Amino acid sequence: MQLNPKTQDFVERVGLALENLGTTRTLGRLFGLLLVADQPMSLDELARLLQVSKASVSTNARVCVQIGLAQQVGIPGDRRDYYEISPGSFEQAVAARLSAIRELVGLAEAGISAVDEDNRVATARLEEMRDFYQFVGDEMAKMMPRWRETRKPVNSRKRQR
Repeated sequence: MQLNPKTQDFVERVGLALENLGTTRTLGRLFGLLLVADQPMSLDELARLLQVSKASVSTNARVCVQIGLAQQVGIPGDRRDYYEISPGSFEQAVAARLSAIRELVGLAEAGISAVDEDNRVATARLEEMRDFYQFVGDEMAKMMPRWRETRKPVNSRKRQR
């Protein structure tokens, strides 16, 4: 597999976008490359195309597997590790964000309990934080079933070239 300039630019942009969300740029680039791959890719091929060390690719691939963005697969007769995008990886990413949002709601509630009763400024700020993240979390939770109802299975979609 070779990357054309547009695809290479896409992979780089995914790397930057995920870096802005708190991952490493290499993890983002790896995810971007797996998004455009039409078959599972070995660590050697990933390292070659990303122009990074195999150790770096291996480390970031393990993280992608741990957070549900990718899965490790085997190819019969080949002992190497291969990686591909996990089915449902986008939903898993939203579920992880939803979990973090719910944690923020709990932290805001703990903060409300922790401040002195006469500290109205902090109480109001923490109540706003709690209410905002509660609203966002509730909306995200309602959105996911609607997404599942409207989406077509990947296998039934026609590939566009």
